[in-house]
Amino acid sequence: MNSASHKILHAVLVIIAILSLSACQPVIAAGLHIEAEGGTLAGGVAVSTSTAGYTGAGYVSGFTGKQSTVTVKFAAKAGLYDLRFRYRSASGQKGYDASVNGSGFSGMFAPSISFRASDPTLVTLKSGDNSITIGGGWGWYDIDAVDLSPAKPIARPRRITAPPVDSKSTPEARKLLSYLESVYGRSTLSGQQDLPEAQYVQKVTGTMPAIVVTDLIEYSPSRIKNGSKPAGAVEKAVGLGKSGNIVGLMWHWNAPMDLTDSKDQPWWKGFYTAATSFRIDYAMAHPDSPGYRALISDMDTISVQIAKLDKAHIPVLWRPLHEASGGWFWWGAHGPQPFIQLWRLMYHRLVDVHHLHNLIWVYTDGGDPAWYPGDRYVDIVGTDQYPADRADLLTGVWRGLTARFDGKKMLALAEFKTVPEIEKMHSVGVWWDYFVPWVGDLGPKDMAVVDVARIYKSPGVVTKNRLPRR
Repeated sequence: MNSASHKILHAVLVIIAILSLSACQPVIAAGLHIEAEGGTLAGGVAVSTSTAGYTGAGYVSGFTGKQSTVTVKFAAKAGLYDLRFRYRSASGQKGYDASVNGSGFSGMFAPSISFRASDPTLVTLKSGDNSITIGGGWGWYDIDAVDLSPAKPIARPRRITAPPVDSKSTPEARKLLSYLESVYGRSTLSGQQDLPEAQYVQKVTGTMPAIVVTDLIEYSPSRIKNGSKPAGAVEKAVGLGKSGNIVGLMWHWNAPMDLTDSKDQPWWKGFYTAATSFRIDYAMAHPDSPGYRALISDMDTISVQIAKLDKAHIPVLWRPLHEASGGWFWWGAHGPQPFIQLWRLMYHRLVDVHHLHNLIWVYTDGGDPAWYPGDRYVDIVGTDQYPADRADLLTGVWRGLTARFDGKKMLALAEFKTVPEIEKMHSVGVWWDYFVPWVGDLGPKDMAVVDVARIYKSPGVVTKNRLPRR
């Protein structure tokens, strides 16, 4: 072989080597690629090589509990970074918990039988030594590596000036929706689930949340049949609206029939899938069935309560059939199609039959587009989040939702564990239209009073005293 041939062969081998290296070790431009198997393993996890497609010397497997973790340490420049886990989730969608330098966040891994990159989460690194830990959550996933690339704050959401989905919406509902659109991407309205919890917030902060949400759970006919008493919840909501609060309504709807009513699954748990044999799929497929008629009857009953707010000219953030894609509530127990049919049926029944035009329709998104009822039936898209660390800025959740809804629908934090760090969220580009903490040990009472006051009084948070007069 002559000299020229040697040079050509050498060049070809170099190219092959580079391509091979790129295939097994992805490089993020100006970023970092950190192999998980080089980290500190805990809680029974171990390095494995049994599934092909990993980078480096192997991957970490055996995430079976909260204590099953891997921690990687590395040096970096200070700044914002997009973090992606290279993972495998062969047995379906899995939730995970993670932290960067002790600041926690949670996320979801989409199903994948091969290794792939997760959706990016925006994180802040410090100059010098940093650490990332992942583990816990639902478990039963594999971690191959961590990729970090420099990032900028998320762009503000696009302005929205869409009319209500109900073309006959009341002037009050139109005015409220227009106001929510005007503050979107510029500030975030405060809220609270249940009046007693809102009064607690007022006590410790000196100001009432802008939004107070009431649950119509006790108005469910199958609960009233068993002795439940609503205790004037709707009348109190009317009072809140007249006093200047924005009113929200949700409904833990006890199944209209076929409650288990056993020692383990009593009648008052009837909104859970496990506490009823009611088949929403059968009912929606058979409009002449007792189940379908029971659905209509329950909706007609609840419309009487909503009408009390309509008569008082009070608009309502109406969030029914929440968390459907989780499957733990009967309205989501049999897949997306029966749920979508039920949502649209409810819309038609309340709007077109009972002429309730004071409703702003809030859909609770679980991350799967297959469950979305359609733009024609949704005014605002909300999400319910219970992160392992309340300081989670939810950048991954926000990005996932804005990828689908930016410029189309406003996004709201419809439920949250304790009170979110709204100002820090704003600083990285997360701009929920409003937030609603949950109750009890999942609400503001489980936080230090000084932190509750700090958040509700921060400049980017709108409380009742900052609402425009209606």
